[in-house]
Amino acid sequence: MRKVLLGTSVGKARQFAGFTLIELLVVMAIISLLAVILFPVFARVRENARRASCMSNLKQMGLGVMMYVQDYDEKYPPAYISAPGPSPDGQTAPWSPSLWLWQQIIYTYTKSSQIYRCPSNPTSRKELFVLNYGVNSLMVTIPPAPPVSVATISSAANTHMIMDAGYFELQPIDIYSPTASQHYLPGTAKLVAAPPTLGADYIDDFASGRHFLGVNMCFADGHVKWLKSSTILQEALNYKNNKPNAWDPKNSD
Repeated sequence: MRKVLLGTSVGKARQFAGFTLIELLVVMAIISLLAVILFPVFARVRENARRASCMSNLKQMGLGVMMYVQDYDEKYPPAYISAPGPSPDGQTAPWSPSLWLWQQIIYTYTKSSQIYRCPSNPTSRKELFVLNYGVNSLMVTIPPAPPVSVATISSAANTHMIMDAGYFELQPIDIYSPTASQHYLPGTAKLVAAPPTLGADYIDDFASGRHFLGVNMCFADGHVKWLKSSTILQEALNYKNNKPNAWDPKNSD
């Protein structure tokens, strides 16, 4: 009797060992549905991490500028100067052989070139320090314009200084009417009337922005926050129309 029962149990185990075709299809459908739901979540989590890393980069740049200001009679650095010697980071490419850009000028305080690379920048351009972050050239001025003094800023906490960008410096006109192939704000291609023709490396950056249709911004007091690209564009239009704005350090809103 025991043998019969054991044999029956084994038979039942063998009988239910596999899956039918319908069961397999149901499982595959469930897995596919979960993938559709979860993959965007994973992508958003990954981009949030990149945005946080980018914000950390900008925070270090902001601190570097603040230390420079303390050492140079409360004057902000220029966008560039004639090169007084080899690049302070010991590298040649991709720096200019005849200029030190603002990134090199504050290198004494930041002690890192890696912070000048945005993790959400297209891979083929990420290695170029000059094509990741740009300064507001009304705030970090282009020579021979004199440097901006702390005393002349109406609201440092509301004035744009360093941001995700297509070039190492930007002017308001580059935001609302970009003409050069690199002088643009990420995420504004669909917001401007006549966007310039860009190479393949720039198209997605110009169209979608670095971080959820926006960019990270370091203000003139050193603090950092994420802003929609459309918000920064509107501030540039305010500057164009002589309204209080976040671009002009003497007319900050």
